[in-house]
Amino acid sequence: MHKVLVILRKEFLEIVQQRILLFSILLPPLLFIVLPLFFLQLGGNGSRASSLHVPSLQGLTLHEYTQGLVGTEFSNIFILLSMLVPSTIAAYSIIGEKNSRTLEPLLATPVRRWQLLAGKMLAALLPAVLVTWVSGGLFIAELAILTDANVVSHVVTGGWLILFLASTPLLGLIAVAVMTAISSRVNDTRTAQQLSIWAVVPILGIILGELSGQFELTVLVAVITTVILIPLAILLTWGSAQLFQRETILTRWK
Repeated sequence: MHKVLVILRKEFLEIVQQRILLFSILLPPLLFIVLPLFFLQLGGNGSRASSLHVPSLQGLTLHEYTQGLVGTEFSNIFILLSMLVPSTIAAYSIIGEKNSRTLEPLLATPVRRWQLLAGKMLAALLPAVLVTWVSGGLFIAELAILTDANVVSHVVTGGWLILFLASTPLLGLIAVAVMTAISSRVNDTRTAQQLSIWAVVPILGIILGELSGQFELTVLVAVITTVILIPLAILLTWGSAQLFQRETILTRWK
């Protein structure tokens, strides 16, 4: 465990020194905190919005519905944030070592493969989960301050809270595992980041399905989703470890 913490500390120091990595952690959450400020005050008349298509917002006035729709769109983005934030860090985790020519000394150390991977993956996952939870909390505070009384309870539902608190670490781990596997096999950061986009496509489908009224994000749906994500995260993490071979990485790099 000590070696994992040493690697984790090393990765955190590199993140602090690399501005692009800092921006990749701080800029998306900041953007999604600021943008709702410009949209949550959209208004309407006082008629009921029962005929509109988002199930979780039925029964609100048109003004409340408009705010609720904006809030729902941004709340779903915060579910994805834990997958978007660590992509650059995880892509850089191996490729950055290759480009800076520190990979060979690192792989020559007596650190076991699982220790090296654990340190690198945690270095990408922990900041992503932290900024997701902090920025999501600030977003909820914005809703409470800027919207009508009924809006918060229709946006911050039990199902959303379960996904936000329980599933975002799993989604982040899935993204990090995929990106670590990709970055151990390719030699270009841009290629790794482009391939990482496919990791969020299934989650985007869920979000678009909710916004189009195809299903409602209930507590049951959130629990089922979380239960499915647990073995998926474990499987992808195991697969990433299997793809990470020291000799293969060095050979392909050369």
